[in-house]
Amino acid sequence: MDNLTPAQRAKCMAHIKRKDTQAEIVFRKAIWHKGIKGYRIDVNLPGRPDLFFSRYKLAVFIDGCFWHKCPECFVKPKSNQDYWLPKIKGNVERDRENEQKLKEKGIKVIRFWEHEINKNLDQIIEEFVEKYEEIKNKTL
Repeated sequence: MDNLTPAQRAKCMAHIKRKDTQAEIVFRKAIWHKGIKGYRIDVNLPGRPDLFFSRYKLAVFIDGCFWHKCPECFVKPKSNQDYWLPKIKGNVERDRENEQKLKEKGIKVIRFWEHEINKNLDQIIEEFVEKYEEIKNKTL
């Protein structure tokens, strides 16, 4: 049972940001300090990647654990499951479809979970830098 009225819930949900989440900002600052620049944010591509390196055709997604159903830490909503479960399932299916569309355009995709960035930033950055350098060297 929701404690808020439908209007209050709608207002709360409308304030959830689609971009510039804390995990995205932390990730961007960390790669910037590693000297990795030249990415764009808010590009009009399938799935709206959080970062896009057009020179190397590389899209980076930082997926929220709730919205994209993280296999490690997703917690099933307790209220309004008839709405939320199909909604989240649709998000996951759309993620797969958009990733396929990007790959068909020759764009490489890297995905990280929000909790990975929050808990293991150094490890995630190392992993990203390694993949980035590999893609960069193949492109040049």
